[in-house]
Amino acid sequence: MAPKNSGDSISLLLVSLLITGGIIGILWFWLAPHLILRFPPNESVYSSPASLSSEALADRFSMGERYLIQTSETLAKQEGIAAFAAADYPQAVQWFEESLQINPNDPETLIYLNNARLRAEQRQTVAIATSIPIGKALNVAQEILRGVAQAQDEINRSGGINGIGLEIKIIDDENDPNLTEQIAKVLVNQQNILAVIGHNTSNASLGAAPIYQEYGLVMISPTTFDPAVSKTGDYIFRAVPTAQSMSATLVQYLIEQAARESSQSPKTLLCYDSTAPDNAVFRDAFADTLTANGGELVNAVNAQGNDLCNFASPAFDPEEAIATAIAQGANSLYLGPSINSLNPAIEVAQVNNRRLPLFSSPSLYTQKITQDGQQSVEGLVLVAPWSPDAYPDFAQRAQRLWKATVNWRTATAYDATRAVIAGLQQNNTRQGLQQALQNREFSTLGSGDLIRFLDTRDRRSTPVLVQVQSNRSGEYRFVSIP
Repeated sequence: MAPKNSGDSISLLLVSLLITGGIIGILWFWLAPHLILRFPPNESVYSSPASLSSEALADRFSMGERYLIQTSETLAKQEGIAAFAAADYPQAVQWFEESLQINPNDPETLIYLNNARLRAEQRQTVAIATSIPIGKALNVAQEILRGVAQAQDEINRSGGINGIGLEIKIIDDENDPNLTEQIAKVLVNQQNILAVIGHNTSNASLGAAPIYQEYGLVMISPTTFDPAVSKTGDYIFRAVPTAQSMSATLVQYLIEQAARESSQSPKTLLCYDSTAPDNAVFRDAFADTLTANGGELVNAVNAQGNDLCNFASPAFDPEEAIATAIAQGANSLYLGPSINSLNPAIEVAQVNNRRLPLFSSPSLYTQKITQDGQQSVEGLVLVAPWSPDAYPDFAQRAQRLWKATVNWRTATAYDATRAVIAGLQQNNTRQGLQQALQNREFSTLGSGDLIRFLDTRDRRSTPVLVQVQSNRSGEYRFVSIP
């Protein structure tokens, strides 16, 4: 048989490729929407690689030699950072002081200024680190950093820790457990670092805590509510009350309000983020306490049984969730978003349009909620470790320093740093600090209650209730409930 013509072979190959491409295109057309829906809406995906190079990781650390918070940039701060990087510390002091005159509400610059002053004066120092989610939740990161910076500034102005100055190293961890693990491995090998103030969320904290525990470096988280963090070991502490004690305070208020307004027990719709460990702990504590005290939970699900008010679910549908809950007699609505993604909670509040009273965990105590939520969140009641109205002495000191009102994250970060300072005054070694904090007799003054730790290394303190209210100027703010 004669061989086939090469032109015919090429033609057949092209036809085959076209047919195959068409089939692939059709399959992609039908499958793509379903594949895309596998990724939960409103949930950020961490972009950091599994392991950063040493150079890339170093760019997340700073004592004053680089910017970490770009939004606080001034020309004077640029010059101060350049001078610090060049080891011209007297010049850096002048530039950082000038920058704070322009922008007094910048905690990064205040920390850099304190570090530069100590180096310019060639004073003996001890150092601690604070790891915060600058690249993921900037407002939260700055709130935490203000507490750390204020504690550093106060102790250095009063002569230091037994005459020794306190330096602070700032780290951006993006609330990413992969990053916090890598950061922890660096910090435990930096023997001059005696403690870590951080991390923000539970999963970020749990990524690092086992390493700190293994190598004997104290970590105090100023903001995580997951008891699993402090259970990691005896070097790991939390500067906030337990979720159980806080939820009990919130539920008691909810029950009293429901009885006063409708003579009924609470029937509550839970809207939450199933991927957020912090809020899962708080949500479960709230639900358990509510039902144990005669309240009910309302289930809002679709025909397939999927929760309509799970922010991380493809079935998330606030309009249908609220309509379904109201039809079942709901008289209250609980919001429990991830701190990394507050928008779904704001969306639910806007759809709710004040039909159901709103309640929440401390996660919603942020400026973003009042700014973006406006009248839809008016009346929202949440529980927090601290509020300015409840503890005016610290609130006024913070107001004078920052020229702005601070919230509970600043207070608990201040308390975490104050605890470390008090411990280092007893013994300025890693092991000595841990022993001081673990002592049942340990206590020191903080932003409100005395700073004391339970045997579980959780904070022993009294939660407070706050509510979103509007003033005569139409501004929405958090106000303590007596």
